[in-house]
Amino acid sequence: MAKITVLIVDDHTLIRETWSFLLGRNENFEVIAEVGDGQRAIDIARDKRPNIVLLDINMTPLNGFDVLKMVRKQSPGSKVIAVSMHSQPAYAKKMLRMGAKGYITKNSPRQEMLDAIMDVYNGNTYICQEVKNILSDQMLNEEDTAAGLNQLSEREIEVI
Repeated sequence: MAKITVLIVDDHTLIRETWSFLLGRNENFEVIAEVGDGQRAIDIARDKRPNIVLLDINMTPLNGFDVLKMVRKQSPGSKVIAVSMHSQPAYAKKMLRMGAKGYITKNSPRQEMLDAIMDVYNGNTYICQEVKNILSDQMLNEEDTAAGLNQLSEREIEVI
């Protein structure tokens, strides 16, 4: 099996080096570049066409949302996994709607990142367990709120 090529994009050097080290120890992956600048990431994606781009959201001057748009245009075959410190589902939803194929948080364990890369590489969408748990809690709480609406009379609902 050919190695899965990975581009790491994060503005924190220690994060990039750690991810690169972890992926480099796995025979399935080849880190082709690690960069802290969004524009360089776009250029590398265009030139090297990585299978996977691990993309931080909070960067400057180009943030992950901007970089995602350009990577999708410049290297449409590259699949982007957003990696963020944010566990709010709104971030995951926005990245996925914009074309990312996965979302993991920086709280995710190493194995979850490896699983995300493999799943996304194989054509699936991946959302980390932390965000899934928050979404589940939100859905359960929404059901409780909806149940309250069912107890209202037609006139009360009409007024609302």
